[in-house]
Amino acid sequence: MKAHYARFKSLLASASLTTRFAVYSFLCIGLMTAVLWLVISNYLVKQILDREWQITAQLVRADVGKFLEDYDFIAQDRKSVGHKFVALLDRMRQLSVIVRFKVYNAKAVVIWADDKQFVGKSFSDNPQLRRALSGEVIANLNSLNKPESAPGRNLAAKTVEVYVPIYSENDRQLLGVFETYRQADSILRDVREARAVVLLAAVVGGLLVYISLFVIVRQAARKIDEQQTNLLKMQAELIASQRMAAIGEMAGAVAHGIGNPLSSIRAAAQVALLQGNTGNGSETNQKMTENLRNITREVDRVQKRMQGLLNFAKPLEPRPVVVEINALVRETVEALRSRFSDAEVSPNMELAADLPSVTSDLNHLEQALMVLITNAVEATSNGGVVTIRTGASFHNGERKAVCISIEDNGAGIPTENRERVFEPFFTTKTHGTGIGLPLAKKFVEINRGKIAITNGSQIGTKMEITLPVTE
Repeated sequence: MKAHYARFKSLLASASLTTRFAVYSFLCIGLMTAVLWLVISNYLVKQILDREWQITAQLVRADVGKFLEDYDFIAQDRKSVGHKFVALLDRMRQLSVIVRFKVYNAKAVVIWADDKQFVGKSFSDNPQLRRALSGEVIANLNSLNKPESAPGRNLAAKTVEVYVPIYSENDRQLLGVFETYRQADSILRDVREARAVVLLAAVVGGLLVYISLFVIVRQAARKIDEQQTNLLKMQAELIASQRMAAIGEMAGAVAHGIGNPLSSIRAAAQVALLQGNTGNGSETNQKMTENLRNITREVDRVQKRMQGLLNFAKPLEPRPVVVEINALVRETVEALRSRFSDAEVSPNMELAADLPSVTSDLNHLEQALMVLITNAVEATSNGGVVTIRTGASFHNGERKAVCISIEDNGAGIPTENRERVFEPFFTTKTHGTGIGLPLAKKFVEINRGKIAITNGSQIGTKMEITLPVTE
């Protein structure tokens, strides 16, 4: 038992707030419903029974007043008045639910009974009788366990013993007590109906309370989850902004520290290159010229990476203009034509006709497209194809966004790396800086667009840019 309880407690501890509330509130409201049912049903049953006993007492007293006189309770010759009690019993059997009765005098002695063996006996030790002799109408519910049979009838039913005090009409003197045996079928039916109605009302009320509280707590739990998600997002943005600030400081320090020496190195290499071109064309001079060109090329590469780092770190304020996406794609591909030739990769442009224009920063979109197309070219093997497509997405029959997809047929990006490729300095390339894709994402999002990675039509990677249509 303890093991099951410990396991149940462990499951609840690891469950969500809504699940824990559902279990605990169900137990509490169920217990409350049960207690409420017991209290109200017992109260109603008591009221029903009290009403029934008073009605029984009124019936008995009314019939006694019609058939008996005060003298009949104290007469010494019981045979002379016995016929009155017989007539009274017949009357009660015909007009009410009373099956039989015994009559006690004020001294708790039976003066008449339909079962003659009780006549003359004293029952002063009967607690219900003693209370009745003090003036109370008393019902003995224990008699329900003893079905009574009416003489002369094929009747065996559950009955309740009701003790009814009888008083004289003039001075309200206690004459005796009638111990009646009242059929309980109607009483038990009323009690069952009352308990059933109270149970139904308690269950319905408990369910309404439970459902209402569950809905409220579920909404609150969702709100808390949303707030936690927003908090985590804000925390991530804060960390990103702190990282960007550090990158900006680092990029500024690097640019300031090595920018001028790099410029000097490049200028010296160019001067030496010009002087070498005026030489005699010997083999040594040709090697020197090639080395100088390599120095210039590497300096240009370092300066380009430094500029990309600065662009990524510094705040960007877009300057939106109306942009024709198809024209921008054609110009970008043409600008990268040498890259395609060097990599022996072919561009394939599938541009949708009548594409709506977008409002964005032209330079930002151009740089984002250059990064994505360059990455696609580098991921594609010799003889491969990079496909650039444009199209429009529809909502309620209207074109709401322009889509640009760049798809390669390379090895693809592993699923676990698809989110990380947009993190600064994360790269899987040997000579990569990890700045290109984060910068492209920054350019797209700052212009109200979205960028995503999906699977290509074959094994490659497809990058998609979505931009809102100009309204």
